[in-house]
Amino acid sequence: MNPITPELITGTIGELLVQLRLLQYGVQAAPPHKDSGNDLIAIRRNVFRAIQVKTTATENYSIQDLPELFHILAVVFLVGEGPELYLDQSQVFLISNEQVSTAPRRIERLEEFRLCQDRIDTLFPF
Repeated sequence: MNPITPELITGTIGELLVQLRLLQYGVQAAPPHKDSGNDLIAIRRNVFRAIQVKTTATENYSIQDLPELFHILAVVFLVGEGPELYLDQSQVFLISNEQVSTAPRRIERLEEFRLCQDRIDTLFPF
């Protein structure tokens, strides 16, 4: 079996955490069958969104290497020590494409983008 890099592990954990947290709010999300540049495709009722996921364990996140087309940037802040992850303390923030360029890059300043029912209703309107 080919080895899995630490970066691939971190990114995959972030994507899976976003899927689980979205499901808590009635949003189904899954990776596309082919790598088209988006990490997840999400649906709530009749609203579809392409989601790009950036995962970090540091106080900052990067927007380098984002695909040209996406609707939502999900920033995942992983909390843990070494190989131990505390998923219940880890945080997910949802930033619309239009807000990415002006959103803060420090995790502590992303409170308005925290995944919650209001944020879901804003990004996946009825």
